[in-house]
Amino acid sequence: MLDLCPRCRIQAPHRPGRDRCPRCGGPLTVVADDVEASAVVARYQQSGPPPPPPPPVRSAPHMYGTRAVRWIARRPADTLPPPHAPRRPVSHQIPRYAYIPQWGLLDAPRSPDDGPSAATRLTKALTSALQLVGLALVVSAVIHLFRYVLLAINRTTTLPEWLITFSTILVFVAGAAALGCYVYATVVFVRWLLAKRAEAYASAGYLDPRPRWMSIPLAAIPLVNVVGAPMLIYEAAAMDGRRDARDSSRLRTMWVAWALVNGVAVLAAITWWVAAESGSIQTGANAVLMVALSAAVSAGFALWVGRRLIAIFDHTDVDVAPQRRWVVAA
Repeated sequence: MLDLCPRCRIQAPHRPGRDRCPRCGGPLTVVADDVEASAVVARYQQSGPPPPPPPPVRSAPHMYGTRAVRWIARRPADTLPPPHAPRRPVSHQIPRYAYIPQWGLLDAPRSPDDGPSAATRLTKALTSALQLVGLALVVSAVIHLFRYVLLAINRTTTLPEWLITFSTILVFVAGAAALGCYVYATVVFVRWLLAKRAEAYASAGYLDPRPRWMSIPLAAIPLVNVVGAPMLIYEAAAMDGRRDARDSSRLRTMWVAWALVNGVAVLAAITWWVAAESGSIQTGANAVLMVALSAAVSAGFALWVGRRLIAIFDHTDVDVAPQRRWVVAA
């Protein structure tokens, strides 16, 4: 059995279900052999080609039933709300702040039971620390002066061994106590200064621009704090609008006194080092006298600066009023 196309005269083995020619699309005829195929072709040529079959109707692609298409319900045009007014153009500039903005934040009011602030507590602690270090320096100055007297007497008179040992122990104990009190007072001063700076800047609506890692060395390291501590105090005092010319004068006076105290301390340290290298009794006595003088000057400064340092931020008058006033008799 063969499948024959009379139009293009091709034939192929019969296949069930194949009714169209794969070349021209014409109808196929099933024949038994080549003789029958020749007769079919002859009849096709005599009768003429049949009209072409109508093109197959293809259905539209099934796209609306897939998962990629989703039906969306829209409101009729007459029920839509009126269009909104055009918006303002959005600015692309991003605001930047040096501190956290406080607008819109609710600050809970402080109750009277909260107690004094950290700055107030540290102010009292600073006053006590300065008095303590002043007392320790006074004791150290007296003991060093006593040691100097013994060295002066020892130039002409032999002193007992126990007295020399006792004075040496007193000198070391007094020096260690004065050093410990100085370290304690320095720690309290640094904490007080940081609290006062935070309070001063907060009252003006700002944060302290200097980080703690920068402020602590400026206020704590010896000789560096001669410049750093007054600078930090001046910056905090400048944030207060009530600062006047008297506060500026107090700051300058305290800075000069602080520089003189450090200068005397450096001179005493140099004298002590020279005496230790020379081995001379007279040079050692001079070093002891210089240390006693430095301790006395430092003690006077510690007792003098306490109230004046606090008065810069508290705006209190530290000048002592005279008990007697002279008036012109009429």
